[in-house]
Amino acid sequence: MRDRDALAADRIRFAVCGRGAQHFLSSAARAGIRLNRIQAEDQCVTASAAGADFPRLRRIAERGGWELTVLSRRGPGRIMERLFHRPGLAAGAVCFVILVQWLSGFLWCMDLNGVEDEAALRSSLARYGIREGVRLDEKTLAAAQQAMNLEEDAFGWLSLNFAGGCLFVESTPRQTAEVRGEDANTELCAKAAGLVLAVDVQSGFSQVEPGQYVAQGQLLAAASRPDRSGAPVSQSAAGKVLARVRKSCTAFIPRKRTETILTGRVWEKQEICALGHLFEYRGKEGAEETFPLGAKQTSRWIPLTLGRFALPASVYEVSYWERAEDTVILDAQDAAALAQRSCRLALLEEFPDAVVETEITQIQEQENGVSCTVTYEFCADIAVSVAEESKDEKKNS
Repeated sequence: MRDRDALAADRIRFAVCGRGAQHFLSSAARAGIRLNRIQAEDQCVTASAAGADFPRLRRIAERGGWELTVLSRRGPGRIMERLFHRPGLAAGAVCFVILVQWLSGFLWCMDLNGVEDEAALRSSLARYGIREGVRLDEKTLAAAQQAMNLEEDAFGWLSLNFAGGCLFVESTPRQTAEVRGEDANTELCAKAAGLVLAVDVQSGFSQVEPGQYVAQGQLLAAASRPDRSGAPVSQSAAGKVLARVRKSCTAFIPRKRTETILTGRVWEKQEICALGHLFEYRGKEGAEETFPLGAKQTSRWIPLTLGRFALPASVYEVSYWERAEDTVILDAQDAAALAQRSCRLALLEEFPDAVVETEITQIQEQENGVSCTVTYEFCADIAVSVAEESKDEKKNS
């Protein structure tokens, strides 16, 4: 008992003075207060007790009319005294530090630093085992970073840094530069008739100027010309010739046709990744059904949060949407809109940089569909190399 009292976190030495001070000891014993090193004098009693018992000793002295004086106090203080009597607080603090140190090795959140397509980046990282809820190490990060830098076309440079449970992703967009090799001498000619607005010939020898009307197939930039001595100088022609062009496109849309559409039936599967373990969860009835291979599939990784507090877990959600062939009957207005859209797509396929200025639409309803003819007036690059034009002619033939 003495050893246990000696290990008390806080000890006081006090004196009780007054008539019948010895009765103070009896009152303290009835209250369950342990006293030691008791010394009795004329009308005073000195003793030692735990610091936590001082409030009760003071109340006993006040009720008995005795004077209580603290002679000395030793120990770490009141805070440590409370911790000594409540060891669960210290144990909880130690467990908290250990858990924080252990949990910091798991991925809690990702800082993607303004990446435009976050869903695609999360899917790419998941292919290499990086997602919220897994335990990361330098080997996994280095392998994923090297693989993504070699395989991904969306990034010019990608860096993965893991610290304090957060993965910091830094990237730069991929920039490509076209390097033109030493091709055979080619000439630029017009793939459509129009009024020349601007000429930007980077190589070769220009044959037209702004304000000039050119016909389809007319030479725009030559690949050779004689020098002062009459000897031919060759240079492959390349560049752009901007012109105003008028062109008509025609499309026919049947009123009744067969299309592959979504039926509305969906099969969902969810997997929860938490603390390095993967748990499968199916949230839809009929999940055991197997949809055809032609079903539309969507997937995404969803980080789990508790309000604004991130958790070391994520959900992988996969959805399969059933598709089937069905007969679609269009009214005249919808068919006309689709025909106009087909005309615009045909124009942009031939002239991707076309800027439409005016268009005149003629719609003719037929027995089994709608025919649409649109006359466009637009500005676009009409220059095409002779080599490319010959390839297109062979392909069409």
